[in-house]
Amino acid sequence: MGVRSAFASVAYYLPGRPVTTEDINRRVCETTGYELTNGLIQRLTGVRTRHFRAPDEQSSDLAVSAAKQAMDRAGVSPDEVDLLIFAACTHDITEPATANIIQEKLGCRRSQVLDIKNACNSFLNGLDVADSHIRVGKSRCALVTVGETLSLSIDWRIRSTEDLKSRIASLTLGDAGAAAILKPVPEEDERGIMTTRFRSYGDKWRLATVLGGGSMYHFDQEYGYFRSESRELRDAAFDLIPSVVTEALDSIGWKASDIDVACGHQVTEEIVEGLRERCGIRTGHEIVTITDCGNTAAASIPLGLGRAYEEGKLSPGTKILLVGGAAGFSVGVLPVVW
Repeated sequence: MGVRSAFASVAYYLPGRPVTTEDINRRVCETTGYELTNGLIQRLTGVRTRHFRAPDEQSSDLAVSAAKQAMDRAGVSPDEVDLLIFAACTHDITEPATANIIQEKLGCRRSQVLDIKNACNSFLNGLDVADSHIRVGKSRCALVTVGETLSLSIDWRIRSTEDLKSRIASLTLGDAGAAAILKPVPEEDERGIMTTRFRSYGDKWRLATVLGGGSMYHFDQEYGYFRSESRELRDAAFDLIPSVVTEALDSIGWKASDIDVACGHQVTEEIVEGLRERCGIRTGHEIVTITDCGNTAAASIPLGLGRAYEEGKLSPGTKILLVGGAAGFSVGVLPVVW
């Protein structure tokens, strides 16, 4: 008898106090003297507030705060976790994997640990790997964690309209942690991850980057900040994501109108609404976090799922669509039954 993986819990963590768009405008002006048009960021992106980490909070700390909530909700002890994945854009250090630091902080001594990194789709890839481990019997309890300290990637040195074009997306970034516990259920059970679909379009990797830290620019601080061609990324999302959603749903006999809750990676409010329409999701069934949390990268999907849980929107049998478009450019789609 085969098994699939099902969510035992999900949780998120938002650090510090909300940082308003007015706070962002003020810091840009204090840094360079450049004054952003009042209300510009919110008008273009929908972002009103976001959260920034405390100076002593690391990516692992945000992940651990969410993981403790997820473990408590699932009634899972540290020794029960046999697979621990850290899946995020940011990390504590280059070597070793941040998952080792999380293991120490959580006390998950029996866990196999590893990092998975695929920009804003890292969490979805983490779920995919955990699901595969569970399906083949290599894991009985997987913990997938995210900790995004994206505020460190903001370049506040905006001096012109040209600077603003490539950096405005960074002004929407927010910090967050998230975590989910997966456990096996029998295949005939109606719960779980029903299928996964991933597509990548590597020729578009230049559209959103943090170039520093690797062999190309190594420790050159000038390249340690987020840059984005926002319009081109939006077009890629609209062109490439809907067909993968359709493919995933068709493979399990679902229609878009069957989806009860949709949680997607969120860059702007316009893209959230545009993808909802293009994918055929019913109005009001999408979970929106971009407006009060900003772009939280790989944390955005589990953040939305955690919000849905806390709002009582997840009950046995709820049909969920997890969908992400990430720098690279990559698309990930997971239909799930709660």
